Amino acid sequence: MTISPVIPVFKTPRDIALKLFREAGRAWNAGSLEEMGDHLFNFCVTNSSLRDWLLQSRNENGDKAFHSAWRAKADGLFGECADIANASKHLVVKRVSVDIGNQKLSALGPNGVIKGLEKERQAFSIVRSSGEDIDLLMFFFKICRAWEELFADDPSLEALPFHGEFLLTTA
Repeated sequence: MTISPVIPVFKTPRDIALKLFREAGRAWNAGSLEEMGDHLFNFCVTNSSLRDWLLQSRNENGDKAFHSAWRAKADGLFGECADIANASKHLVVKRVSVDIGNQKLSALGPNGVIKGLEKERQAFSIVRSSGEDIDLLMFFFKICRAWEELFADDPSLEALPFHGEFLLTTA
């Protein structure tokens, strides 16, 4: 079902899913922590928005059981992601948080790390409500992969491309 959008480029849940993937790429490739934070916030808000688009496209209302099941998706990261969006949007302190740490990136070849292609940068990691720390790339992977599977399993939705292709998104 096509929804009458406020922003004309977003017409279907798939359009919102692709926006989610682009935000993951923008956050991953951000040149500063400020930019990374902007895109991480947009990713988290878009993840919840995608849920709402799916409900609206099906003319459904999510009851308490639906929302509990939705929050549990991607090993509970849908819920943690929603908490990050809501805490950032409403300035409410939640048990889930975002930390800054150093991250070492390396290019790998058939014999391991390719010398000269390593770099270190500051990046965010997600501290889950359980206290578990998850790096940003795994956070994006689990959430995006869950959406890919949902779209693939639903015959009323057009399948999504692999989100990894969007990790090259910089603008």
